[in-house]
Amino acid sequence: MREYILGEWESGNRKVFQYLALFCFLVVIYALYLAMHLRVIHAGTELNSLFGSLAKLCLISALPFAVLAYSDEAWCSNDAGPVCLAAWITVCVGFSFQCKICAFGLATVFFPFILSALFAHGFGTLCRFAKDRAH
Repeated sequence: MREYILGEWESGNRKVFQYLALFCFLVVIYALYLAMHLRVIHAGTELNSLFGSLAKLCLISALPFAVLAYSDEAWCSNDAGPVCLAAWITVCVGFSFQCKICAFGLATVFFPFILSALFAHGFGTLCRFAKDRAH
């Protein structure tokens, strides 16, 4: 994988830049959510207070997927999946060292982000097809 990334970086392929930008963006969003999620769990408050924030963060994290699917024909969900998963694993591992929690136990709270990314990618792809058909 490392050789592939280095080869793409040297060739000037924009996909590497897209991967890195998306990864950095998602790490920030996922870290914000995970910090809120853990704060709610440790405080013992109801999860209802978390759902509004989750919806907003899912929407924000989904925007790059829609933009990339709309603007780049070469972008596909197979590109997005590994970046999304790598960002989540990075955040979970970071929090597991800091908070002494099991990184695998946090997998269930990742599903809303997966769904929002899939919907946004599909929406971006549909908009691109509609734009192409109009021309």
